[in-house]
Amino acid sequence: MKKFLTAILIVMLTAFLAACTGDSDESDNQEEPNEEEQGQEEENAEENEDENEEGSEESAAIEDIEDDQVVATVNETEILGEELKSSVNFFNQQYQQMGQDPSQLAGEIQKQALDNLIHIELVKQAAADEGIEVDEEEVDEEYQSQIQQVQEATDLESEEEVLEENETTEEEVKENIRQNLITTEYLEQNVEEPEVTDEELEEAYNNYKSAMEQQGQEVEDSLEDMEDQLREQVKSQKSGEKELELLEQLRENADVEVLI
Repeated sequence: MKKFLTAILIVMLTAFLAACTGDSDESDNQEEPNEEEQGQEEENAEENEDENEEGSEESAAIEDIEDDQVVATVNETEILGEELKSSVNFFNQQYQQMGQDPSQLAGEIQKQALDNLIHIELVKQAAADEGIEVDEEEVDEEYQSQIQQVQEATDLESEEEVLEENETTEEEVKENIRQNLITTEYLEQNVEEPEVTDEELEEAYNNYKSAMEQQGQEVEDSLEDMEDQLREQVKSQKSGEKELELLEQLRENADVEVLI
């Protein structure tokens, strides 16, 4: 499996986790449902459980998907089984690092992985439509930086060893880097930098303080002490939400077909 992963993959996962966190916070603040609402929630839960079971069955067969099988199309551009498998493996690793068992979320992970590949292609096409290009010198510099980082983290000494170990080529890595830079430029041009209000800072601080207290830890830093850190945290979350909105808009305006 290729270990050189596109930056947008990480961006999408981060945005997804931020959205999940936001949903969790909102649910904590909801009032107790009445009997009618509770009945509806139980009915929805049963439906979701059935869907999850079906999704798990589909995901269990992912190894049966051929590498050259077309799993989705985005404006007639094909996404292949090999790409989906790589994306699923990446998500599995991320869930494992968070202490979760990906085998229990197989259907959900496969959907996330495929949606992510679709979003990557949507951004790639949108950037091309806007004529966004990158300087090849910047691509070369980032390529050398990535090779050096791998060498420092492993016992691999030469560039050739790094590429062979990761089952990739210089051309493939540079193409990934090129698309990363184009994606970054596209998002910077199309997503406005969010503003952070005093109310949002206070809410973020209270959430942090509450979480630490639940762990039995005392918070000594004041809001003023943590203001810069909290501001960046809130800004990052709001940027992720705006990026997701942009991706949803791109998908609505595109011809996307899922074939599995």
